[in-house]
Amino acid sequence: MRKRTYGVLVAGVLVGSVLTAPYATGNERSRAVEEAVPNQDPGFLQVYEANVENLPTSSENCPGDWHDLMYYMRLQQYRPDIYLVQQLSGQKQLDLLLTRMEEHFGEKYEGVVAEANPKPGGGVCGSDKTYQTNAVIWRADRLDLKLSQSPENRWQAQHAPDPDRPDHCVNGTSSRTKGVKALLHDRVGNKDVTAASFHWPTQKSGGGTGPCATSNAGELSNELTEDGYGVADLYVAGGDTNRAASSTNGGSDWTTWYKNSNGDLGGAHGFRDAAYAGCEGDAACLGEKWTFDGARRIDFLLARNGDSEPATTTHHVVPTFDEGDQADLTLTGSDNEDLDYSDHRANGARVHY
Repeated sequence: MRKRTYGVLVAGVLVGSVLTAPYATGNERSRAVEEAVPNQDPGFLQVYEANVENLPTSSENCPGDWHDLMYYMRLQQYRPDIYLVQQLSGQKQLDLLLTRMEEHFGEKYEGVVAEANPKPGGGVCGSDKTYQTNAVIWRADRLDLKLSQSPENRWQAQHAPDPDRPDHCVNGTSSRTKGVKALLHDRVGNKDVTAASFHWPTQKSGGGTGPCATSNAGELSNELTEDGYGVADLYVAGGDTNRAASSTNGGSDWTTWYKNSNGDLGGAHGFRDAAYAGCEGDAACLGEKWTFDGARRIDFLLARNGDSEPATTTHHVVPTFDEGDQADLTLTGSDNEDLDYSDHRANGARVHY
């Protein structure tokens, strides 16, 4: 991969940025750039979701620059309150992410994974993605963990093991498709929130369209309120569905799972899709909010309130890879333009009580 390095011209000599670390933190941060601050508004939480693809770096089989997304978040108004993450390799990689988030944002983050030591069985890219699990992360200065007790805090997504019976859905066995949830208390808003991260399987049966997405959507809806988690004032879920909202991405030929989930379309699960709300349902706008492969919208940030009605979401964003590159450049003075923060683009929004 070609690396582009930026610098400044001083007295006819090219001088590299003084920020030489892979991420600039603490006193190294640029005083000229206004960075994200802690959210102290009691009316909403700043939430992001992302399939982080095992935090790719430049030296891997499928290289990336996962810090670009952190840089992007640092240049927004508020730091993440909740971060719903798919595809970490286990507890050790969650600990790494929490440490780096503390270095980026200057305060403590905590989290829980579906499996601390997931079974092997990842996708492409060889050993870099052999182990995969999902996590819920929260900002400790605002949110306290009330409940996330294994094994009741996790559930297994369904798949169709028989290609000749694509509608016969049973629980899978893969660690990567095990969801995780946490009940959190918001000390600023004096509210409780249940947050969940999920990842549904990719299947070749049914044309690779995820034939069990409809049953998985129903299970997600139910899991948010089961096992003691149904006492919240707000429910937020983020994940990789591997199944688009519509067959044409930007069209309105909604898939069944999505119609059932989206309360604005009359769906019984009562979620608000932050992207749909941000675009006010406009097909062209939603087409621009793709999250995978330049065309498909398969990553979602969903929310509903304690009355099972769609929660209000505002300020929805899908950070582009170029925006991640530019944020890195702004904060460190250099960036590798050829590396993206993930194969998936993230979602972010303010989710209101």
